[in-house]
This record gives sequence, C-alpha cells and structure tokens, in this order.
Amino acid sequence: MKKSTKTKILITTVTAIALILIAVAVIAILTNNSGRQPAKTEGPVAINSPKEVLTELPTAANITPDATEQNATEIPATDEVITALPATDEPLPAETATPTLEPTVIPTPTETPTPEPTVVPTPAATPTPEPTATPTVPPTKTPTATPAPTRTPTPAPTKTPAPEPTPAKIEFTVANVFSDNMVIQRGEPVKIWGFAGNAAEGGKISGTFMGQSAETTIKDGEWMLVFDRSFDACKDMGNNIRIFSDDKEVVLHDVLIGDVYMVIGQSNAAYDMNAHWLFVDALDTERCPRNSDYDLPIRINYNTQNVPNTSVKRGTSQEARDLTRTNTWKIATQSNIANFSAIGYLFARNYVKLTDGSVPIGMIEIDGNGQPLGAFLCNPVAEAYKTDTYNIMKGYYVTTGVNANHGRFLYNEFMAPFSRMPMAGILWYQGESDYATKEANRYAAVFTAYVEYMRGTHNTNNKDFPVYFIEFPTMYTQPAGFAGTWAYMDVGRIRAIMGSMVTMSDNIFQVQSGDLWADKTYWNSLHPNCKYEQALRAAKIACAFNGEGGITLDNASGPIVETVTYSEDAKSATIRYKNVGDGLKTIDGSDEVRGFTSLTVTGTIMGEITGTITGPDTVEVTSTIPMNGVAYNMKTGYFFGDQMNLCNSAGIPAGAFLLSK
Repeated sequence: MKKSTKTKILITTVTAIALILIAVAVIAILTNNSGRQPAKTEGPVAINSPKEVLTELPTAANITPDATEQNATEIPATDEVITALPATDEPLPAETATPTLEPTVIPTPTETPTPEPTVVPTPAATPTPEPTATPTVPPTKTPTATPAPTRTPTPAPTKTPAPEPTPAKIEFTVANVFSDNMVIQRGEPVKIWGFAGNAAEGGKISGTFMGQSAETTIKDGEWMLVFDRSFDACKDMGNNIRIFSDDKEVVLHDVLIGDVYMVIGQSNAAYDMNAHWLFVDALDTERCPRNSDYDLPIRINYNTQNVPNTSVKRGTSQEARDLTRTNTWKIATQSNIANFSAIGYLFARNYVKLTDGSVPIGMIEIDGNGQPLGAFLCNPVAEAYKTDTYNIMKGYYVTTGVNANHGRFLYNEFMAPFSRMPMAGILWYQGESDYATKEANRYAAVFTAYVEYMRGTHNTNNKDFPVYFIEFPTMYTQPAGFAGTWAYMDVGRIRAIMGSMVTMSDNIFQVQSGDLWADKTYWNSLHPNCKYEQALRAAKIACAFNGEGGITLDNASGPIVETVTYSEDAKSATIRYKNVGDGLKTIDGSDEVRGFTSLTVTGTIMGEITGTITGPDTVEVTSTIPMNGVAYNMKTGYFFGDQMNLCNSAGIPAGAFLLSK
C-alpha cells in the first residue's frame, strides 16, 4: 500500500477519534451543567436574575440528598451567590451560555478506496453519536441554594445579676374629712379612707382602733379601711385611730363615737351663733350658750360656699374626692362655734343635754346662702329632673330659682367628699329660693329623690337614715308706715308642698314652726331669730326616732298628715293624721278647725274652708264646690293660735301640707 494511502487512513482515524473525544467531553460538560439550565430550550438559556434566584430557592424539604451533596460541592453559600450575581436583571454575557450541540457525524472521505484484505479496516467499533445523545435533565426547579452553613452557637453572655430594686415607699394621705377630734357614727362599721400616689399602688395600709384592726390594699390611688365591728356611743377622750404602712403612720387623736349629722341649707342654715347671740339675752345661758359648752361632747365641721373647694370647677359635674381644707373637726369652744350654724350647733347641744351627755354629736355644716335646691343636688338627680342647663359661655350648669346661678356645686364641692361617711341623719333648712311656682311644684319629688340617692351612699346598716326639715315660720308683710328695708318672701306654697314630703318617703320628719315666730314688727322675718326653739323641737324628734331621752313622737312632733280621702262629689274630704298623742284638738278649744284651704286643678288656693275633728286622728273638711285638693297652713302669714289652731294632745301644732286630688 502506498504511503500516501496509509497517511490518509491515519489522519481519518485520528480525526474520528478526536471528534469522539470532543463529543464525550461535550456530553460530560452538559451532564455537569444540567443543574444550571432548565429543560431543553430553543435557544440560549440566560441565568435568572438575583431576584428570581431568591424567589425560586427551594425549601429544605424539596432538596434531595444527592442534590444537596452536589450543591454543597459546587455552589457557594447563599450570601456568596447573591454577591456573585450581577445587580441587574439582564442576562450574563453570551460566552457563558451553553449552545445546544448539533448531531455529530464522522464524514467518510470519498477518495478512500475499498481496503484490501491486508489493510487495517476503518474501526467500525467506534459508534457515531446519535442526534439524541445529548442528555436532558428532567424538568425540576434548579436547586441553587445550599443548606444554611452550620454555625457554632455563641454562648449567651454571662450577666451580672442586677441589684434588687429598692421597694417603693408606701406613702399615703388620709382624706381631709377626717381629723383629730372627729366623731364617728355609732352602730355602723368604721370606715376611714384616703389616697396614695402611683408608686404606692398595691401597697398595704393597716389601721387600729379600740382593739380592732383592719387592713386594705391601695388600688387606683385610693384605699379604705373598714373595721367590721360597730361601736356604741363613747364620749371618752383618748381613743385614737392609727393608720400606717411600712413607711408612714398617721394618728387621729381623741376620736368620739356618737351621731354624725349634716346641717344643710341656705341663709337660715348659715345663720350663725354670732347672729343668734345678738338677739338673745346674754344672761339666758340656756338659749344663749357661750363658753359654757367646752366640756360637752360636741364636734363641728364647717363648710361654706364662701370658701370654695378648689379641686373642682364650680358648677360643673366634677365631684370632689376630698375637701381642700385640713384639720376640719373642731371642739365646740366659743370661738369655734361663733361662725357655725346656729340651728346646727343648738340641735347638737340640745340632743346632748336630752341624752345626759351620753351621745356625742358631730355636726357637719354645708351652707349655700341664698341658693335654690338645684345648687344642692347631685348629678344624677339634677339630670333626671332637668333642674339646670349647661351654659356654654359660662362653662358650667345654671340652675333656676331665686338667686340662681351655679347648679349642683354644693353637693359636688362639699357633700361628695363625705358621701361614704356613715351618719345619723340630715337637718335641712332650705326652700325659700324655690317659692316660685315652677320650682315649688317640683320640689317634693326632686327632694325625695335626692334623699334616696344620699341614703344609697352613706350607711351600711341604717340605710334609711332620717331627714328633719324645718317648716318655715310665719312671715309678715311690711306694716303700714314702716320706713326702711323689709325682708319678705311669699313662702306659703312651698311650705305646704314641702309638708307633703312626709307622705312620699319613710323617715322624713317635719319640724313644725307655725307657733315659733310672732313678731310682726321685725324687719327680717325671712330670717327669724327662733333658731333655739326650732333646734330644740328637731332634737326632740331625733331623740324620739332613736328611742332616747324618754321622748316619743307624740310629745316631740305635732300631727303629721298621712292620707286625704274624698267623697264621691269631692265636696268633702277626710284627713288622717299621725303623732296625735291622746287625740287631735284645737289650741283654743274651738269646735271649728281653721287653717285649711281648697285647691284648684292647678294647685292654687280656691278658697278657705273649715273642718271638724271627727275622730282621734281625723278631721273632715267641706266645700260648697268640688275640691281638687286640700292644703293646710298654705298662707305665708298664718300663725298658730290665730288663722290656724289644730294640734295634738301635747299642744304642738299640726304641720303644713298640700295634697292634690
């Protein structure tokens, strides 16, 4: 064989072997890169942008063990992948793309003759790659993430224990309604309360009194000690209430146990002992006590509209939590009682004397000179009866009546701080500024609702504590020829309407005054100086209610109306009374009972009518025309013994009333 022929055969063989090696290499490359490209495509495959790579990262549960092992070898950690990829969504340069291989065919040279038997044949064992020889990876998501690198746990830093915090001091204050020389209510659990700052929240407050102890927790800035045991009256000095925490102690010295009363009203309640002393003979030590009462167990607590409680805005619905004054309870010395309510102090003094000094009395004065009922009301009652309206320009509630201005303020400023204090009752002298028709017509309903509200806040045991209201005495018009100022208000109607309150609620008592003022020449019968006599009668009624002093209602109070029953034609009516003693009578012995009036449909006076005593506790009145109601002592100038004459066996006059049909 020619040398040239051998050479050609050799070249062809080498070429074929080279092509085969190239094909094998390409197959290997494609196999290794199968994890970097998707299933077979029609053109170059671009690597996903960084955003797409992150979006498509498989979860650990979707990576097979083999893929995980392969990626651990060939793919950098996640942080490195993000760093190595371009910061753009454009594909990588073209040279990094892997082209799809065309089918490889080894060409047979046409010039090669048929080999002779002695010639080495063309190696047929080497197969020509088929067009499908390029393997494709089944379509799966490209696992480009590696498992999170194993990190050696960093041990938590060792902390030096912080020092134990210093416990907050349990600082507290006792409410100003309490002080040395106070009186607490007998027969009721002793309640003492006060306030504390946020730092003391949850702190413990303890107390002791007369061998008893109590404990409580500060909550929402307030605390209250309740001694479960109630106490009998005790006038002994030296009994102290001790209130303490781990950091502070407060002691209330010389606390007495007896009856606590409020004396509430307008100018006749504010009428003080100085005014009383001016009109009473100084030698009359019974009616004009001065420095002789220092040793009596009487304590006073003075509150007046003239000294505002600045913790709230006057006339708004804000209720004061406490008084702004301190050291509020005083011993009844001459200097201390000089500006105190005359009827309040004299009530206390008479009660102490009637009970031989065995029952200490604490009197709390709350006065509103010239104020109508709306100024004394609590928020719920004022709103229920619409006794005031909010004035936007003034920024507070304005009530109605004579001298009307701020509504509700006397309760919200002065009475609300005492609202949880147990007490024996209320002495009430008010209503003159409500004599006009509108205020008078609603007075009884509003007042009894007000009393029921107060009864719901003060006492635990004696919830229906008594209320003693003063009936307005006779008031006279200016006499002819009198020159100068004359004080007068036509209080007859409001006097009679207030008398009807005894039929509307239990334990409301009328203190009759129709026989106590007869001076027609005194210019100021609006403020008559009969406070001693009114206080004495009120104290006797209170003693009778409490069953003390050997006094009963039959010899303490005059007859009080219970019911009025009308005939079918309404031309006659039968009035039934209580507190009649041995029976009703007329003070002058007359068979004719004077002082009654019949009423129109609007409740005004239709005419005077007379009556006849028909039984121990009944009077019958008659009229020539049908009556729409009956009233007694409804005319302002009526005086017992003249225009009216009904009384009980003890000679105490019957009380005024007005009852419509």
